[in-house]
Amino acid sequence: MKNTFKGFHSVDQESLEHLWKDEETLFVFDANVLLNLYGYAIQTRDDFFNILESIKSNIWIPYQAGLEYQRRRLTIIKNEKSIFKDIESNLEKIQNVFKGDFEQLALKRRFPKLFENTEKLEKEISKSISNYKKSVLHWNSEQPCVRSHDLIRDKINDLFDNKVGDKPENQKWLDDLYKEGEERFKNKRPPGFKDAVKARKSEDSHFFYEGLSYERQFGDLILWKQLIDKSCDVKIKNIVFITDDAKEDWWYKIDSNGKKVVGPLAELQAEIYSESNIDSFHMYSTSMFMADGESFMSVKVDESSIIDAKTSHISSMNKIHSNNLIKLTKEKNIRYKNYMHELELNADKYNEIYAKSKLGIDFDAFKSINKPSQELAENIKKFEWLSQYTNLNKHDNFQNSEKLNKWLKYIDKIPIINDSLNEGEVDVDVDVDEDEG
Repeated sequence: MKNTFKGFHSVDQESLEHLWKDEETLFVFDANVLLNLYGYAIQTRDDFFNILESIKSNIWIPYQAGLEYQRRRLTIIKNEKSIFKDIESNLEKIQNVFKGDFEQLALKRRFPKLFENTEKLEKEISKSISNYKKSVLHWNSEQPCVRSHDLIRDKINDLFDNKVGDKPENQKWLDDLYKEGEERFKNKRPPGFKDAVKARKSEDSHFFYEGLSYERQFGDLILWKQLIDKSCDVKIKNIVFITDDAKEDWWYKIDSNGKKVVGPLAELQAEIYSESNIDSFHMYSTSMFMADGESFMSVKVDESSIIDAKTSHISSMNKIHSNNLIKLTKEKNIRYKNYMHELELNADKYNEIYAKSKLGIDFDAFKSINKPSQELAENIKKFEWLSQYTNLNKHDNFQNSEKLNKWLKYIDKIPIINDSLNEGEVDVDVDVDEDEG
């Protein structure tokens, strides 16, 4: 029965040591594993490379992973370097507390003795901050920048020399894969369907390299197909894939006293087994890879390195950005909802203002213009800006008022924001000048 449903059977722990030491095992690396190296401590990087040295005759990266690493490398370096600017900004905030918040308390006049203690505290904190900045300067100098010589890339280039897969044979191969990908994603067939919406909406949703057009949403699928092609090599009997992509279109997770990763998805295992003649397929995150590398290859790995590798630095930065965007959008949404609630409470007053106005606005026309929000079109005459512009623009034709038209576009986006928040997406943003709302 196991052979019939092999996709549901992960490699057991006892067999893993054999996989590590088998000459017919190929260790395949995703781009995110290499990119995460730029966010690790030096010790973590050294330990990771030591493990790779122990298996260097059996390592390989698909062309797609190598291409993604090269394309994203400088952006990752830039983002990691920006941490030091954030540290500087936070230190300034601490010092500004004394120049702003404490000064407003007028302690010198009201509590002279307490003022003396506050001055003493400020000097002590300033001294500590000064010493701290010296250590920040040291670590800043250790961190690569976009124009410095990249020792990490040198090491990767050396280890993976002649160990990179072939590029797509032609554009037809890619186009056929995109068509297949559309069907796969529609049916939520892994891998990659979790990235589809985000990739389509990004600024670089597609790009060109060496005469080929790449669609970012199918990046994981391209990598997966290249990995399967490689697994058809008669010299390869086992594939170990290392990725820091933690999404459910790669891993099978189950909620049992907290979410636990069971192993690669059964669909993925079934596909690679059916398309090749390999005996075993296994997947690791970097931290799991380093832990087993220490155990099976007798490579000394510092405990802190495994802890450090458990944090996917790329994913964390994206999550921080996403959380900030969600927070900002929710704050705007709350502000707009409160504004609309206030208008509802004062509907009679605004209706009266509208009745007295001589603009002669055709609100039936608004219904056709504002299709996303029929209810909003019905109630548009309640809005406060109407009373403002009734006085300011008595002689203006409404359709020719640039400022009013800008408001119209802004109001029209409110329900879209509401829908996006309900669906857990935050791609829609509303750009309104502060003096207009």
